[in-house]
Amino acid sequence: MSILQLKLEAWLEDVNQEDGVTLRLFEKILDMMFFLIKWAGLPFVIYLFLIITKW
Repeated sequence: MSILQLKLEAWLEDVNQEDGVTLRLFEKILDMMFFLIKWAGLPFVIYLFLIITKW
């Protein structure tokens, strides 16, 4: 139990840091999500525009 408690305390210290590993990990995940949304969303918007103009 003490090992788990030590790991949790280390993680809490990392979360409270301004440039911690956890924050950088979430930043990378969010950047990749927005990148995928941007590049998958543009063709979809173009497709919708083409469908609307044919209607």
